[in-house]
Amino acid sequence: MAIHPSSVQNPAYDDDYYDTSTPHPESTVRLASKHTTEGYRDGITTSKQQYIQEGFDEGYILGAALGLKVGELLGVLEGIVGTINGLLASLDKNTGLTGGGEDREALKEQLQRHKKVRETARQELALEKVFGKEYFGEDGVWKWSAEDDGDMTFDDIVLQHPLVVKWGIIVKEQAEGFGLEIRDDGEAEDGGSGDDS
Repeated sequence: MAIHPSSVQNPAYDDDYYDTSTPHPESTVRLASKHTTEGYRDGITTSKQQYIQEGFDEGYILGAALGLKVGELLGVLEGIVGTINGLLASLDKNTGLTGGGEDREALKEQLQRHKKVRETARQELALEKVFGKEYFGEDGVWKWSAEDDGDMTFDDIVLQHPLVVKWGIIVKEQAEGFGLEIRDDGEAEDGGSGDDS
């Protein structure tokens, strides 16, 4: 048997309960205002805790993936400069300071070119620029258009960051010019377990 709400003695179902024409005692008005304010604060606090944590988690993962990719790009450029420096040192050691003039000059020119590229990359891939207002809104959401194939991950979003796209191409060209092969992220090795032994 169902009980009709009007048959229960509960002020919430009393027609006069919400009647604002009847003056309520001042203490009741203050109490209602206090409960409304506290309820609002509780709702905001609960909501903030939930959404701030979710936002932090997303931002942390995206930031880590973006930082890792930027570090990888800069690391390749550093490696090229370090390799050329090592070749120059080896040439000096093996041929003496006066020998290997043409090779040495060609390496020095290469070194200067690669150092300029590396310095430009350091400036353009500085964290303040990569995470700057040009690329992220105040809410932390990226501004560049990211093509979604349905299974998009943060790594996919990072690979579409305009600076990552630009410097990915440049780094690949620099490496190939030096005889190195740079695989794109997600490129699988052809046939095999990855074990080259």
